Amino acid sequence: MTKINSNTGFLRLVGVLFTSYFALLPAQSSADGHSTATAESVAVTILSSNLADGATIGEWGFSALVQVDGRCILFDAGNYPDTVLHNAAVLNVDLSCVTDVVLSHFHADHTTGLLPLLADLRAKNPDAMRRIHVAEGFFLPRRLPARTGDDERNKMIEMRIALEEQGVEFIEHAGPSEILPGAWVTGPVTRTHNEKNYNKAMRVSIDGAWVEDHVPESQGLTIVTPQGPIVLLGCGHSGAVNLLEQVQRTIQDHSIHALMGGMHLFAANDQTLGWTADHLRDIGVQHLMDGH
Repeated sequence: MTKINSNTGFLRLVGVLFTSYFALLPAQSSADGHSTATAESVAVTILSSNLADGATIGEWGFSALVQVDGRCILFDAGNYPDTVLHNAAVLNVDLSCVTDVVLSHFHADHTTGLLPLLADLRAKNPDAMRRIHVAEGFFLPRRLPARTGDDERNKMIEMRIALEEQGVEFIEHAGPSEILPGAWVTGPVTRTHNEKNYNKAMRVSIDGAWVEDHVPESQGLTIVTPQGPIVLLGCGHSGAVNLLEQVQRTIQDHSIHALMGGMHLFAANDQTLGWTADHLRDIGVQHLMDGH
C-alpha cells in the first residue's frame, strides 16, 4: 500500500511541493537475482519544481529530499541559490541530516543551490553534505559555438574546486552503484531508444572532439522497495524510458512504483508524448509526478 500525504494531492499538479510517504511490504530481490537491501520506509519531499503552493517558491529546476530508513539524500539542488533553503523552511524540513547528494547532471537548474546549502547545513551539522555522487562525464567541458568566444558552460568544473576545499568528496560512478542501503544511482544510462530530450546546440568535449552534448552523465536515483523501485530523475536527458529500462535491467526487475522529477517533454510533439506514454505503461509505472 502507498500512503500519500499531500496538501494538494499526488499526481494532480505537476511540480507542486509536497511530501510523499511510502508504506512498504516484505522484501524482493534485485534484477540479477541477488539479495539486496530493501527500504522499509521512504519519504520524498519536493523542494524545487515548476509549480509551488502557498508560501513556497516555484522555479525552473528540481530538488528533492529523499529519506530512506532514517538516512537523508538530497537529489539535485535547484536553480536559484536560495530556493531549496526557502522552501525547506516553509515546509519545516530540516536538511541538516543530508550526508549524500546525488546530482542528475551538470545543468545550473539542478546545481546552483549547492554552495548556499553547504554553508547553511554545515552551520547546523559539520558532517552534512560529505559526498556528492555524479555519473561519469559530469565534469566534461561544454561550450555553445554560436556564442561569442568559447566560454566554459559547465560551471560545475569551477564549483567543484570550491566544494572540495570545504571537504566535500565527489564520487563519479561509471555504472549502477548502491550509495546507501537500498539507495542506488544508475550511473550513465544506455541510450537504447532514440530519446533526445536535450539542447542540441550545446557541444561537449569527448576524447578531444567537440560533439553534440547528449548529456552523457544524465542519471537517476533509485530506491529499492518491495513494491518496486521509486525513481527520481532530474531532466530525463537520457530519456525516461531508457533510464527506467536500465533500472529494471540492473537494479530491480519490477514494475516502477513511482517516477518523480523532470522529463523535459515540455516541447515534445504528440507523437513523442504518445510513444513515451505507451512505453511507461508497458514498463508498469504506478505513480507519476512529472516536472519540466
